Amino acid sequence: MDRWADKAAALGWTTLEVFGVHPEVGTIRPDFCGAMVLSAERVSAITDKQMRFGNMTFYRDKPGWPSGAVPLWLFGR
Repeated sequence: MDRWADKAAALGWTTLEVFGVHPEVGTIRPDFCGAMVLSAERVSAITDKQMRFGNMTFYRDKPGWPSGAVPLWLFGR
């Protein structure tokens, strides 16, 4: 995030889009997971609609992306 955090913020990425997880089962529900939670790779590119990690791309505008996620650091509290 040292390299991409400012750009992500400028493009309007939210905390939950980047670090969100399911409030009850955490990462077991990947459909609730934010971009940085899904990949162990470093971010290689970012636009207003996607974040790229090596060979994986997280699409921000996923239809039906669930609301109700919580930031990873609040999971289990």
